[in-house]
Amino acid sequence: MICGIIMIVSFFMSLLFGQGTVMNIVTYLGQCMMFALIAVLSLFVYHSENELTQKQWWVRTVLHLLLLEAVLIPIAYCWHFWYSPTDAMIYAVFILLGKILWHLVDFGFSVKTAADINKFIRNRKKREN
Repeated sequence: MICGIIMIVSFFMSLLFGQGTVMNIVTYLGQCMMFALIAVLSLFVYHSENELTQKQWWVRTVLHLLLLEAVLIPIAYCWHFWYSPTDAMIYAVFILLGKILWHLVDFGFSVKTAADINKFIRNRKKREN
């Protein structure tokens, strides 16, 4: 999913700001995979031996966003995905939107999982009674 989001974002960035940019498809796919790997590795920010409190989760979410911005924007600049400060700001917004999209999808899966678990518990209680 992360790789797909990166590809969509880079497509729109190229469409909007890099009309003259021609990319080697193998290089481009490799860069997308590296971005995805970096994004996945950055999720270690959420690792904890214990369940996170809501405050801890929010702190780590903000830290994760800052980490993504601090790492992905300079790499994108080196790979010529953006050229000007305006491009950098737009790229930062795209990273933020990607993170929001990720959390919305994750929330949707969590809600479904919770509903399935609750249904299982209700069925189990009915069988026990």
